[in-house]
Amino acid sequence: MISMPRTVIAASLALLSLASCSGPKDGEAPVSTMASAAPSSAETPSILAADAAPWYAEPMEALGFFVFPRPEPMPPFEVAPLAGGRAGLGDAAGKVVLLNFWATWCPPCRSEMPSIQRLHDAMAGRPFAVMAVSVAESAATVRAFLKTDPYTFPIYLDEGGRASGPFVGRGIPTTFVLDKQGRAIAGVIGSRSYDDPEVLALFKALAERL
Repeated sequence: MISMPRTVIAASLALLSLASCSGPKDGEAPVSTMASAAPSSAETPSILAADAAPWYAEPMEALGFFVFPRPEPMPPFEVAPLAGGRAGLGDAAGKVVLLNFWATWCPPCRSEMPSIQRLHDAMAGRPFAVMAVSVAESAATVRAFLKTDPYTFPIYLDEGGRASGPFVGRGIPTTFVLDKQGRAIAGVIGSRSYDDPEVLALFKALAERL
């Protein structure tokens, strides 16, 4: 069952798609377990009736993000930290979150990861967290990838693809920006740079003001 917030989020991001992966590498099918694609355009007008734009809307849109008319509650979901155990969005309460869905077989995902690392480093000590969710891949696959690309931002596993499914129907990488209450304020489908000076300044402002 897909709740209305998921429908709103999926339909919104369908309007803005950059370079992204929609299929697996080497014959694997990690996206085959995903939910169906975003709703048709007939469902979209309801999400476009906005109240007064929030203060962050203009700078985020200028940087290529789709900004939701109002913060959208995210449905609860759990993923596994690479070190083990379970985690959910509640573990990042009180922080602005960059929620990134990715896979090792996806070139656009890999291309943006160095900039995510630099964003993670630049935001150290601020109320900010990266939550990078590997979609439908095994822990062994992700660990093998990290041996050659040793990123230190937090990486999580969704080995079955169920938690990620409602959010990645249009491809990966798919990335959401969440406020300190865990609500989605913006998102983007496709690879982008997260360490440009303007992006760093934006995330510092979000961490201070949200």
